[in-house]
Amino acid sequence: MTMTRNCPPALLWGKLAWHPAVKAWNEVADDPVVPESIEVLRPGSPSAAYRLMGAGPDGGNVVARQVPVRQAALERAVYEDILPHLPVAAPRAYGCWAEGEHGTWLFLEDVGDERYCLADRMHRALAARWVGRLHTEATCIVGAQTLPDAGPPRYLEHLRAGRRAIRAHLANPALSAGQVDVLQRPVACLDALEHEWARIERACAGVPATLVHGSLRPRNLRLRNHANGGGPELLSINWKTAGWGVPAADLPSIDLLTYWSTVRARWPDVAFADVRRLAGVGRVFRRLAAIRRLAEPGADSPGRLGPVLASLQSLHLRLADAVRALHSHRVDENAYLA
Repeated sequence: MTMTRNCPPALLWGKLAWHPAVKAWNEVADDPVVPESIEVLRPGSPSAAYRLMGAGPDGGNVVARQVPVRQAALERAVYEDILPHLPVAAPRAYGCWAEGEHGTWLFLEDVGDERYCLADRMHRALAARWVGRLHTEATCIVGAQTLPDAGPPRYLEHLRAGRRAIRAHLANPALSAGQVDVLQRPVACLDALEHEWARIERACAGVPATLVHGSLRPRNLRLRNHANGGGPELLSINWKTAGWGVPAADLPSIDLLTYWSTVRARWPDVAFADVRRLAGVGRVFRRLAAIRRLAEPGADSPGRLGPVLASLQSLHLRLADAVRALHSHRVDENAYLA
C-alpha cells in the first residue's frame, strides 16, 4: 500500500549547498554528497523534515529531521544504542548535528512511503510479530531501562495535563453555552477516570516492563521489501515517545493473537487474556495522550476552535467507550485505533 498525499510534495532543485539540512549533513557524513534534490516532508523550524535525494551511502536517500535537543537525545539513544541490538528491522542512523537553540538535526536511512494499513490483516500480523520480538528481546537491553517511564504514571500525567488545558479553555469568553458543555463533559470523564486510576494500574499486571514505542500508529510504521527477497518487512520511525514500561500503548493496532503467539515462548506466564486486557488499557492510554495534544495552548484560537471542539468531543466519546469496555472485560480485538 503506497502512501497517498493530498498534494504533490514540494521539491527543491538546483544548487542546494545553502540548505540548512545539507549544511548539517556535510558536518556529519564521512563523504558528504550534495543531494540531487530535496523533498520537503514537513516544512518549518523547529520540526522540519526533508528527504535528501541521493545524498546517502551508495546513492541512497537520507531523511533529515530537525527536532528539539531533548527529543534528539532520546531518539538517538533508541536508534544507535538499542535497536541495533534487537532482531527487528529498523532505520539506520547516520548521526546528528546540534544547532544550538535551533535544535538538532537527526539523519536517518530513508525507509520509503509505504505505510501500514490497519484494514490489512497481513499488515496487522506482520506488525504483531515485529512488536512481539521487540518487546521480548528488549527486556535484556540495559540502555532501554534508562528511558523515560512509559507506564501508568506517564498517562496519569497526560490525563492531568489535558484536563488542566481544557479547564483553561473554559475561561474563553467567546465560548457559547454549547461549547462550554462540550468542554465540561471530558473534564468530568477525566475526573472519574483519575478517581479509579488504581483499576488501570491493576489491569497492567501480568506483562513484563520493556521497551515501548508509544505511538505505533500507521503514520509511524513503514513497510518495505526485504533485502533478501523474503517478503515485506516492517519498520517504525519517530521514537520520540519511546520509554520503559508495560507495553500497553503498542498493542491496539496489531493482531493480538499473533502477538501472543510470538511472545509466549519468552513470556510463558503471559496469558492471552493478559494481552487482550493490556490492549484495552492501551486504547485508554492513547486517547489520554491524544486529548492532551489536542488541548495544548493555541487550540482555542479563532481558526481552530470549531475543529478542535469537534475532535475533542469525538475523543471524549472514544475514551469513555474504551474505559467501559476495559472495565467490563469486553476488549474488541477488531477495534483497531488509527
